[in-house]
Amino acid sequence: MRRFLTFLCAIGLLASCSTARQGSVGADLNPNEVFTVTDADIASETLLINNLIKGEWNYSGPAVDVSGKNLLAGVGKPIAKGKLKGKLKKAFKKVGLDKASPQFTFNNDGTCIMRLMGVNFKGDYHYNPDLNQISFKWHGVPLNATLKRDGKKKLRLTFEADKLLRLLTLASKFSDSSAIKAIGKLLDNYEDIMVGFELKK
Repeated sequence: MRRFLTFLCAIGLLASCSTARQGSVGADLNPNEVFTVTDADIASETLLINNLIKGEWNYSGPAVDVSGKNLLAGVGKPIAKGKLKGKLKKAFKKVGLDKASPQFTFNNDGTCIMRLMGVNFKGDYHYNPDLNQISFKWHGVPLNATLKRDGKKKLRLTFEADKLLRLLTLASKFSDSSAIKAIGKLLDNYEDIMVGFELKK
């Protein structure tokens, strides 16, 4: 009889502990609670993201991404890509793309400076590392691009060909506009192409 009573007491004790634990967990979970995102939360997260690319970045060569078919399919794709990079390297050097340094400066506060062919473009940027996308605004004019990080000291920044040409044309007031036209004719031979810059710290 004494053993039976001891057994019942033990079961009662376990049941009360389990109920207490469930009550404690349930008290922490409120299904009606609404989580709000404050301006301070957004500012803090933006600062962490901007830290991924902050600093001064120098041009180290052209960047090319192609996805067109036919000529660029299979084995032809890397061959065409390599040849295009070689021609762009000469063209970018001719327009003086590598003279001003650094070419890009990203600040923590979302502002940036781009230096191309003697022209400084000051504006704002928004970077999305999950999508490898970055959007700029120069005097209110938007410009979207792809930004891929390669470690902590390398970036690949590429634009749609027509958008990059528009940017280079804007800066070419202080450079060789004939070289810009030559770049445009070169890129016309390729479809579904992204071109831009390989950058390093």
